[in-house]
Amino acid sequence: MYTAVVPPPSDDQPAQVYRANSVIDWILHPFLISIYPLLLLYANNADEVEITALLRPLFFCLLGASVVLGIFFLSLRNSQRAALATSLILALFYSYGHIYAYLESTNPLGIALGRHRILFPVWLFILILALVDIIRWRGSYQVITRLLNMITLLLLLFPILQISFHSIQARQYSGNNQNLDHTGAQLQLHSEAPDIYYIILDGYARDDILKQFYSWDNTDFLNQLESMGFFVARCSQSNYAQTQLSLASSLNFDYLDALGDQFKPGNPSRAGLPVLIQDSSVRQELTNLGYQTIAFDSGYDATRIQDADLYLSPNADRGLNDFENMFLRTTAYRLISEGISFLNLPPDWEARDQAHRERILYTLDVLPSIAEMPGKKFVFAHIISPHWPHVFGPNGEAVHEHPNSVDGYRNQVIYINNRILPVISQIIESSDTPPIIIIQGDHGSVIESPKRRMSILNAYYLPLDEEAHLFESISPVNTFRVVFNTYFGGKFPVLDNQANYSVYDRPYDYTVISDERAGCESN
Repeated sequence: MYTAVVPPPSDDQPAQVYRANSVIDWILHPFLISIYPLLLLYANNADEVEITALLRPLFFCLLGASVVLGIFFLSLRNSQRAALATSLILALFYSYGHIYAYLESTNPLGIALGRHRILFPVWLFILILALVDIIRWRGSYQVITRLLNMITLLLLLFPILQISFHSIQARQYSGNNQNLDHTGAQLQLHSEAPDIYYIILDGYARDDILKQFYSWDNTDFLNQLESMGFFVARCSQSNYAQTQLSLASSLNFDYLDALGDQFKPGNPSRAGLPVLIQDSSVRQELTNLGYQTIAFDSGYDATRIQDADLYLSPNADRGLNDFENMFLRTTAYRLISEGISFLNLPPDWEARDQAHRERILYTLDVLPSIAEMPGKKFVFAHIISPHWPHVFGPNGEAVHEHPNSVDGYRNQVIYINNRILPVISQIIESSDTPPIIIIQGDHGSVIESPKRRMSILNAYYLPLDEEAHLFESISPVNTFRVVFNTYFGGKFPVLDNQANYSVYDRPYDYTVISDERAGCESN
């Protein structure tokens, strides 16, 4: 049994004591309000973020609620009144960033209300007015406590159910790729096994797209690749327009509809895609052949193969991760990081950009040394560049550009070109057996246009191959079919190359994009 003091209806009456006879009478609503926005944000991004990303912000949300509640209790000397004041503060704190973003994007009535200098005084006025009412009110708080507890419990139920449903789906689909039927999968080594490097340059567009939309002639870069022995597929398109879909397909060398019944039109969930990437058919087949998997930290949960035989990371997430930064931007922390300049705090994107730079630089620096490691190796390096965030200038200088910045994208292409060529050269020179190297965009440029999105860089270093096995319009779904057929005695048929464009909210509702590049129509 719990007791609490209810303030008297007037100053002349003694304090009243009531007994909390059920859980609904406990002071729960400040703590529930503190975690509801976090769980709701995670529930809406569960396909992109590991559930472990919840742990740290969940702890600090509950800690913050406890501290604020304690401060108000010491000031007001009444637990329920303190709880109501705490819930008010938390509700305003966690809603500030959402309201700001809405006003910033909509400009209702044609007025630019999405400004801290406008929203903050309003926010502060509401806070002060409501706190004064709470402090002055002399009625019973028991009914209010019960009502707020019930409302917040009901609100919390929705993201919890959504997260639970997603977890069930993920477990249900986690074993799908264990039973994939790939005719011709009885692979074997016929000679000394080459190392295999699968290097994904995220969002790297094809040369005609770079020239037409970004005023960048990529001919010199492609010519240098070809002079090193690469085959550049000049008509290549991605099979899918989004990273998870594209890599789940290429790493299992099949289209998604053959990889699981859940990948069908109308299903908005990406559950099942991360496991197809992290425990792919390519990885399984090469493990059976005695290969060890070496993976680099990409900074993107879906492509972090943390259970690889060797997982390489610069520990760049020692600060806030992307999910935590996204969460903070939905709160009044956005006011602190953007609006109160005299505090001289770094903007909330600065730590994210620095961690992103460190991961890319670490991967480029370490990749050449992999060739000197003993044993047969499958190396997976997902480098999120030239995709946004644009953190490199053309010479590697630190920058921060808008996601749709043409200059930002072009400069990252220039920088990655200058860095990747010597990396590839060192890998080839340091390898005892000529390696297999695939440099590929998972999709094209991120500016939302089907043509730009589907046309990709796709280059192959297959030193034992003949040109008949590669062709100008080869797409990622056929990449490892060709590799396994050529080097490991596979008998995989080459699939039709189809570019399936879809938007984020409807990932499996495809529009087939035909190639418009001259000379590519018949391939």
